[in-house]
Amino acid sequence: MRRLGWGQALLVGLVLLVLAAALRAAWVGRQAARPEAPEEPQRPPGPLAGMVIVVDPGHGGWDPGAVVDGVKEKELTLQVALLLKEMLEERDAKVILTRSDDSHFSRTVREDLKQRVAMAAEHRADIYLSLHANKDRCNCWGAQTFYQKGGRPEGRILAMAIQNRLRALTETTRYALPGDYFVLRTSQMPATIVEMGFLSNRAERERLQQPEYQRTVARAIAEGVEDYRKQIAEQPGVVPENPADPSPGR
Repeated sequence: MRRLGWGQALLVGLVLLVLAAALRAAWVGRQAARPEAPEEPQRPPGPLAGMVIVVDPGHGGWDPGAVVDGVKEKELTLQVALLLKEMLEERDAKVILTRSDDSHFSRTVREDLKQRVAMAAEHRADIYLSLHANKDRCNCWGAQTFYQKGGRPEGRILAMAIQNRLRALTETTRYALPGDYFVLRTSQMPATIVEMGFLSNRAERERLQQPEYQRTVARAIAEGVEDYRKQIAEQPGVVPENPADPSPGR
């Protein structure tokens, strides 16, 4: 095999260098000619951005809550809670569920409730939403919220805001009411109990099992939370009057 002289080797090296430079220049030119991808516009923060919300599907595990004709409160509260979590997160809230399956915290009701409230405190939640379904011997109907009697005004504002949305989106004619309940009394943040309807009322029991109606209830709660935040921001310290609740939902 004939060896190249040093002069020929130098020439070949120069040719290779020129070719490499030409190829690089062509590649750079092609990259420069490419149109720049437009920057995706940043989505503005949602109306609940920065809020931490604990959603508590009432009962669970060994405790079914109210049961009528095989329909269990614990199942309905979880179904609505999962929908509500999704809707609140779409509004950029951080949502913590006290349970995401058919589970419980303790073998006693009081200890179970204590641990749910403790979870809200641990996460430094801004608000606490406890979901339930009602049962009575009357033929009562209608969703209704409760706030702690004599408690912090923000709890009342929250309950009223959600109740107003429930009145707008469902058939309930009820108003938010004061009450004395453990989770409301011991919560460190504004809290409300949302009774989504009466299982003892046949028509309402059937509605509460329908996915579309569950979505409506969840939407009412989510929009109520939005209204609450807006009111707290725009009118701090102002607590609206709560209309009298004669004999609603009967």
